[in-house]
Amino acid sequence: MLPTVTIRPASENQDNHKLLTLGIFAEIYLLNDHIIRKIPRGQSEEDLQPTLREALICDVLGTHPRITEWLSKGISDYTEIKYYPRGDLVKYLDRNSISLELRSRWYQQILEAIVFVHSRGVIHSDIALRQFFIDENFDLRLGDFNSSHCPSHVALGYEKASHCLPRDYDLPNTEASDIFALGSTLYELVTGEAPYSELYGPKSDDPDIIKAQLRRQDVIDHEIESRYKNGNFPDVSGLFGGEIILGSWRGEISTAQGALDL
Repeated sequence: MLPTVTIRPASENQDNHKLLTLGIFAEIYLLNDHIIRKIPRGQSEEDLQPTLREALICDVLGTHPRITEWLSKGISDYTEIKYYPRGDLVKYLDRNSISLELRSRWYQQILEAIVFVHSRGVIHSDIALRQFFIDENFDLRLGDFNSSHCPSHVALGYEKASHCLPRDYDLPNTEASDIFALGSTLYELVTGEAPYSELYGPKSDDPDIIKAQLRRQDVIDHEIESRYKNGNFPDVSGLFGGEIILGSWRGEISTAQGALDL
């Protein structure tokens, strides 16, 4: 049973804490050097459900070395997660080069995280490199469970086109959809780019270029989906772990444990 939610006024929520992210459904604040707090942006059901869902999933998962540390057990009107100053993998890899040894370690740790969440009956539903955070030991932790699926609670969303298994989106997300997204995530780790990211054009801070890319996004998303439906995937020949990536996309690998055992 989901807990009742009481939303505090924004003035009580912020307490002059640093705003890190203003999302669609939540505001994310840095309370101090160790804690971030996620607060629903409003009182509508649509705004509240992601916060409730993340609290529920964190409770289901408990403590694990591959999962972000949940600090607000028993609280239902916001979630508090340990702050990881090194940030997520996408931002880190944009700024830093990594050794082959570290890449191999992170590759395995991504697999370990998915093995664990699936063992608890959780479908993450938005696996991507940006969902993995680097802790103080340079180990990876999977986070952002605000749209995840668990028994009796269907997912609140699904992946971006580059990570999305083409399917009937009215049906529940499954391990198969997570495994497909896992393949795209591992591809991101190895190449530094999401599959077919070149279709969107080069990254830019120019507002006009960003607006133009956003206008074309639906068309490109549809193109990527079409390629996946037709079994056209990015070339992985010669890539580290390419067999697992391609097997995840093709459905030849059906479980994260199966990928980890290869």
